[in-house]
Amino acid sequence: MMKPVRGSKRASSEAPSLKRKRAKPQKVSPDQDAEQSDGNEIKPTLSKAVHKKKVQGVSSLVRKKKGVPDSWVLMPSSSISAVENILDLSILATLALRASDKKESQTHLNTLKTKFLSECAQLKVPKAKQKHTVHLSLYHQEETKKTLMGQKTLSSLKEDLKSVVSALEKVDEQTVSLERACSTLRGELEEEEEKAKQILQIADRSVLKLPPVPSLAEEDTLQSRLKKIIPADSFELAAHKLGAVLQKPKANQEAQTLLTQAQRNAELLFNPLHKDGGNSC
Repeated sequence: MMKPVRGSKRASSEAPSLKRKRAKPQKVSPDQDAEQSDGNEIKPTLSKAVHKKKVQGVSSLVRKKKGVPDSWVLMPSSSISAVENILDLSILATLALRASDKKESQTHLNTLKTKFLSECAQLKVPKAKQKHTVHLSLYHQEETKKTLMGQKTLSSLKEDLKSVVSALEKVDEQTVSLERACSTLRGELEEEEEKAKQILQIADRSVLKLPPVPSLAEEDTLQSRLKKIIPADSFELAAHKLGAVLQKPKANQEAQTLLTQAQRNAELLFNPLHKDGGNSC
């Protein structure tokens, strides 16, 4: 095999690396160059199994270097149950989007959920994260309770609002009916007032305008009036004759009629005001 022209560790078949241009050249002995070329020939002969073991060994070393602190603990059951609830809701939401093969999808998703939860049960988390998760779970439960209480309160308020609205509608209907009744009563009252006015007018027209009644001092008896008309000489004689006629037990009808007419004429003669008053009605 040909040796490289310049002193370097790379093989003659490899391309020059740009990163090594600035490196200072080092002198290599012939023995070292031979060993390097032999190593390059051995590398392609490694099997895939050996390569995988090396990769696994490197990853295990990285894990050991990182390590899990002793303060970390397993994920609590409350957190796992919270994760399970979230996964159940997600599965239901996913199945709702599918139109067919829901059973197969549900079985597959449940299997994935079980595996994920088993991994979570073996997973260690910091205590602070654990407390935070527990706090979030409790906070979620409290908020859920508050939401349910708020929904119940809202439904009760809606029922109360409906009852208040129905009561207001009934009050409006009653107000309208009362207004109609008031208008009807107002019309009837106006009609009654008109009738009362007409009755009062008729009463004013039908009042009798009688002359004033003379006082007892001015009132004259029939005897005094006769004394004024008949002279005093013949008054006693006329009185005796009239008494004799009235005392007859078998007075005829003509005499009674004559006396009645005489009394009427005397009243009309001595009291002419009654005649005028009677005609003035």
